[in-house]
Amino acid sequence: MRYTPFRLAIACFAGIILWLSVLFLINRILPGPVWLSYGLFALLSTALLFYCLYRYRFVLQYFRVFDNHPIPMWIYEYGTLRFLAVNRAAIEKYGYTKKEFLSLTLKDIRDPKEIARMMESVRQNRPDAQYRGLWKHRKKDGTDFYVDLYGHDGYYLGKRTRIVMAVDVDAQVKESIEAHELSKRYNLITKATNDAIFDWDLATDKVIWNHGLYSLFGYTPQTGATMDWWLAQVHPDDKDHVTSAFEATLRGPDDYYEAQYRLLCAGGTYKSVLTRAYIIRENGIALRMVGLLQDIDHIVEKKQIIQRLREQNEGLREIARINSHEVRRPLASILGITQLFDKSHQDMSLNNQLIDWLHDSTSQLDEIIHKVEEKVREIEKSN
Repeated sequence: MRYTPFRLAIACFAGIILWLSVLFLINRILPGPVWLSYGLFALLSTALLFYCLYRYRFVLQYFRVFDNHPIPMWIYEYGTLRFLAVNRAAIEKYGYTKKEFLSLTLKDIRDPKEIARMMESVRQNRPDAQYRGLWKHRKKDGTDFYVDLYGHDGYYLGKRTRIVMAVDVDAQVKESIEAHELSKRYNLITKATNDAIFDWDLATDKVIWNHGLYSLFGYTPQTGATMDWWLAQVHPDDKDHVTSAFEATLRGPDDYYEAQYRLLCAGGTYKSVLTRAYIIRENGIALRMVGLLQDIDHIVEKKQIIQRLREQNEGLREIARINSHEVRRPLASILGITQLFDKSHQDMSLNNQLIDWLHDSTSQLDEIIHKVEEKVREIEKSN
């Protein structure tokens, strides 16, 4: 297979001349009947033929393995890059007939944008060196897909060639690209948000945090490497309901966890936080938890202020009600009584009765004033 067709033809012609010369020598060396010399020649010829067929069956076996291999394979010629042989898997994968395939070159199954890079790779290939590379190929219908190429040099039909196996890795490469894009988006989100985002591997109890753990609570991400650490920072008054809700979510069918509680900061103060998380399960078993901690301290503080204002408004409304109803009644009685006094002091019994009524009314007014003072003190305490 290392000869050119011309040299192969010369070798065959020389072989025939040599074999005829052997026949001539047999006739000269072994005098006797003609049938003996020709019989010996036929016997040697038959033995040689069987030997050649025996050797050729290994070549046939090789081509059967090549043709029936489930992974696309081909042989191409150096220099021209023309396909010299392709197997069935390549024909099925790329959509060309065998005749069409053998009329193409490597350039015809590539994305035109990658041909220049391919030619540079071909120029850099070292003779007799194995090759492996990831490339994008194109089918007859124009569909692009990724393949992992394995190749090595050889000779075929007297030409220097390379035999190549193309493993379809399109799904794996696209999954890798998608995972890379998701990772990029995740990194952008973690940088864009002020929330503390965590990724907890439940099997190993390892937690990965973004910068929010430091920017919000003052801890380095390495500090909170386990969930035990997180639970230890929960306010003692909130720990029971946080832990019970967390464990119930892990055991139950719900994939979402949410809790509001107070978390200890690195400076020693507590902040109100809201945790939201999604649980990834396999066969009903929780394996991973991804979520975030939101600092809602300012929201809780605003709610407390609003609640205090509401309570103050209730107190003010109560004071207004006392003023408009209860205060006016004794005041009206006092004003009426003072107008009934006998200023000439001729009817002392009437004046004494009016004084008693006046005393009752002022006592009522004093009680009402004390109620107002209590409401005012309640409002001041709420502040």
